[in-house]
Amino acid sequence: MAEAIGRHDLAEGLSSSTIRPAITESRRFTRRAVEYLSDHHGVSQFVELGCGLPHAPNIHDIAEQRSDTARTLYVDSDIVAATHGRAMLHEPPTRFFTDTDFTDTDAILGDITTVMDMSAPLTVCMSGTAEWISDAPAVLAALTDRLPVGTWLVFTHVTDEAYPQHIRAAAETLRCAGIPYHLRGRDEITAMLAGYQLLQPGLIAPHRWAPTPNDDNDGGDGDVVRQVSATAPRHRAAWDLSAYAAIGQRCRN
Repeated sequence: MAEAIGRHDLAEGLSSSTIRPAITESRRFTRRAVEYLSDHHGVSQFVELGCGLPHAPNIHDIAEQRSDTARTLYVDSDIVAATHGRAMLHEPPTRFFTDTDFTDTDAILGDITTVMDMSAPLTVCMSGTAEWISDAPAVLAALTDRLPVGTWLVFTHVTDEAYPQHIRAAAETLRCAGIPYHLRGRDEITAMLAGYQLLQPGLIAPHRWAPTPNDDNDGGDGDVVRQVSATAPRHRAAWDLSAYAAIGQRCRN
């Protein structure tokens, strides 16, 4: 019970922070990226590292709407996420879940090669995951080195370059609760993505990637943001956001 109360208090404490829209829009960007890669690059295989609790629409929901052959692998070592994930994915046999620690790149590659066709287009989604890993640049580099050339990466990362006081306070709240949270700036994130050719517009705030008309056309009311779909940005393009996002494709060495 004490742990449940602690989790509730922590969630309440972060709910009003500017970190919340950063995380929310990062998730919506990831869904948008899956749509884009499915529709424009024929990708039907997706791996999500650090998937967290299921929250519709999930990646497999979007992928399966676009391809009858879609395959999705979710990876999360959190016990609660693993329990819910496995319950959600009991069928069909094109959805997979593993509780592998995503810092164990050898095991992750083994999981991927077991369930995916490595000769076909593949996307790895690492959204809201690197912040939890102290050596995330090294982990991503080790994974990238062993992914086939042409593999896609969908990546987001919270930063303290916008609203630094609020974001650092939220990160400290997490740390005090025993949850390490590592903020990184644009230069460090850019270096992490050095092995990928980024799609235009490159590394950008997630709500500004592939903006939709509802960002700028709100009927004249600047405080209203229309909610057009489950993937469209809800944060206005003119507003800052404490996160970066990009879609990249694995380059040749």
